Amino acid sequence: MNETKGYLLGSVFILSGTLLLGLMHLAIALYLPHLTSWSSPPGKFVTMMNDMMGWFPYLLGLILLVAGVVLVCRNYFLHKPTN
Repeated sequence: MNETKGYLLGSVFILSGTLLLGLMHLAIALYLPHLTSWSSPPGKFVTMMNDMMGWFPYLLGLILLVAGVVLVCRNYFLHKPTN
């Protein structure tokens, strides 16, 4: 993988992961007033994620974000300019 392609793919992963996580947090915030009850050990967040069935997009967003950061860092350190 060449340098430009790695940076581009990593940047797209970071952008899509951030967008997906942001939209999931927006959905959680919009769903919060409709939450009637929850139990204390899992808490509100886990209860909402279970009710919305939102674990897959949330975890996918996290995976995309981490993969993008790893790709960008990997390309930066592999193709570091030497002076």
